[in-house]
Amino acid sequence: MSDRLEDCKRPARGPDAERIPNHVVVTHEGARALFYDDLIAGKTVILHCMSIATEPAYRTVESLARVQRLAGGRLGRDLFLYSLTVDPERDTPKALREFAARHGAGPGWLFLTGESAALLDLRQRLFAHGPGHVHGMEGADCAMAMLRYGNAAVGLWGAVPARTDPQWIVQRLGWI
Repeated sequence: MSDRLEDCKRPARGPDAERIPNHVVVTHEGARALFYDDLIAGKTVILHCMSIATEPAYRTVESLARVQRLAGGRLGRDLFLYSLTVDPERDTPKALREFAARHGAGPGWLFLTGESAALLDLRQRLFAHGPGHVHGMEGADCAMAMLRYGNAAVGLWGAVPARTDPQWIVQRLGWI
């Protein structure tokens, strides 16, 4: 019987392992992590891009603080929120730690920085629509205006505008 069960195992890295890069990132807490293996694999996540300098214009972190409150005990247990900076030169782990504290980020919400090229690759793979997405248009980077959410274990992903009603976002996450 055990031989037959071995044939039914899910792939260890999940269906999105090849699509989502495994770059090294640094959390606002100063810890290094592999993006896919440590933060995405087997988890339900919300991803968004931000910078401390542009937050007053986009106000996505303010909205996500409400998502955090509404998610209650789920955040850090079966739901994780990752804010990737688009400005790693200025948004250092120390600056992100202070920013996270100002916005009340609790367990399960990490602000991430890293090498510029790695963060750009993550942003392009997760948020940018390539040429041909809309007939005749150039590729567009939607990182600052969108939230990506998904469950890497099953390869189920979606996106919503970053300023969507936080209550709706939490309800939407209930089915993944």
